[in-house]
Amino acid sequence: MPSLDAHASLPLSIAQVRLLLQVALPQPVLDLPAALALIAYQQRHNYAAYCSHRKRLLAQLQGLRW
Repeated sequence: MPSLDAHASLPLSIAQVRLLLQVALPQPVLDLPAALALIAYQQRHNYAAYCSHRKRLLAQLQGLRW
């Protein structure tokens, strides 16, 4: 196993942590149905977040009216 140098105690960037996790953790193999299911989940999640943010913004704007 490679040893860490003197600079290893410096904080890692997000990209460096991602790289370490990609190497250390097994990566799932996606087939077409799994990829489509993941995309559908992300679309639902993004739409729910959009609706929530829009609802909050509209409520704030309603509070500004006379």
